[in-house]
Amino acid sequence: MSHSLRLELAAGELLVVQLSHPCQIYARSGAHWLTIDGLDICLQGGDTVQLPAGKLLLEGRGQLEMRPGTNFPQCSWLSIASHFQTA
Repeated sequence: MSHSLRLELAAGELLVVQLSHPCQIYARSGAHWLTIDGLDICLQGGDTVQLPAGKLLLEGRGQLEMRPGTNFPQCSWLSIASHFQTA
């Protein structure tokens, strides 16, 4: 069974997520900026990216959907470290 997490970010929000396993991120809408292991990635609505395990910083506006790269037990593939309002 595949699990996913849907997120909605507003302008000025920064979310820090610790990925314990690789995951796929799909930008359902909006524009997003991601940083993981020093790599910066820009996503627009409809874009998908496969990410390695590590600390992920998410910023932007719109909806994202996150899925584990392979089947892992629910809630074991990520933890939300912090949420910041920057504006």
